[in-house]
Amino acid sequence: MTDFSLHLLGSDRQFKAEELPSATSPHTGRKLRRVELELRVPSDLQDGLENELKAAAAPAGQPLQGEGTSWLVGNHSFSYTDNARPRVYTHRVELQEVEELEASAVEVAGLTLVPVKYNEDFTEGMLLVTLITEVSGEEGERLEELLVTAGDNYVDVVRRGVSETPLRMRFGRCLWQQGVGDTRLHNLALVADEDQPDPPLGYAGINQPQFSRALEKTVATSKALDLLVEQLHSQGILTEEVAASIKAAALPHELTPRESREFCRTDKIESFWG
Repeated sequence: MTDFSLHLLGSDRQFKAEELPSATSPHTGRKLRRVELELRVPSDLQDGLENELKAAAAPAGQPLQGEGTSWLVGNHSFSYTDNARPRVYTHRVELQEVEELEASAVEVAGLTLVPVKYNEDFTEGMLLVTLITEVSGEEGERLEELLVTAGDNYVDVVRRGVSETPLRMRFGRCLWQQGVGDTRLHNLALVADEDQPDPPLGYAGINQPQFSRALEKTVATSKALDLLVEQLHSQGILTEEVAASIKAAALPHELTPRESREFCRTDKIESFWG
């Protein structure tokens, strides 16, 4: 048994804890402490304690704070004695040390990205890294080229401050937002699932392959319109001013409420009832 401190029910409390076999972090490979506690509370504190423990449940709960360490709740059970007044509840709680994962930089295929925000998740044998980073100039061009050419290929990724061991990862969903000048803010997802079977499509399969075909058609139509305008302008059929106005109208823009309504149109309204 070991002395153990934990912030519960509004204050720091001391307990005796049993050390359990450590767990191995799937993120860094380091050993993480595991302990088991027995907690006793009267009935008036039962709901508060149970709510705190549920809120701290692994894997995505809000960690409980200990002395220099935070903890997630693993297995948790409780019982009570009817012959005590007030009724006393006894909780048995397994806790696992929470690993602080904060990368100072992410190196992707030799390109160093500094995260503005950073997160790692590990589920079903797959590591998912998400980060927001701001780039511009040559660095922005290199990142954009990498995103365009990488496809589903795996590249070496080093998460500085988390693990110095290169990890084979591919790009997942990568969003971007235009900033001032040539600055872009990127929301990048990196996935380590090499040599693993493809997961079922699930939500990713909704409206597929129709959605992908619609995107292809949209790009093809946009290129055809650009070519048509250039040809008509070069032959003198369209003036410079008219050609410029057509190109301006074809640029993507935030939809107005009236334009958005068109995407709510259906030919079988009864199909959406109930």
